[in-house]
Amino acid sequence: MNIALASRLRQQIAGLRSERARLEYKLLKRRRMLRATLVERYLSAGKQKRKTPAYYLSFPRDGRTVQKYVRLEMLSRVKPRAQAWSEYYHLLARWVRLNQKIAVVWRELGQAQADEPQADNDD
Repeated sequence: MNIALASRLRQQIAGLRSERARLEYKLLKRRRMLRATLVERYLSAGKQKRKTPAYYLSFPRDGRTVQKYVRLEMLSRVKPRAQAWSEYYHLLARWVRLNQKIAVVWRELGQAQADEPQADNDD
């Protein structure tokens, strides 16, 4: 048993758990979201590029990615909701990575606290 290592690992776990609690608080925040990404494009039907951007919502539907045109007058309503989804999705990804790290440190703590079995030489 390695007492010093176990103590450091417990402190590390405590820090990771408090970080996870902060992430969970942010994840629980109420928000209006659109499960889509807002894409800005300068493509046009002709040979020249557009001078002003066109906006599309990109989202999965039936296993395919769909892009839906967003009218300029709807952009101010759609953009914050798509950004809220992006924020939520990235927070969730951080939460998952943090939980994986916590699991690794818990295993290390178990190893640090465990005694090695003694081989008996009763010949």
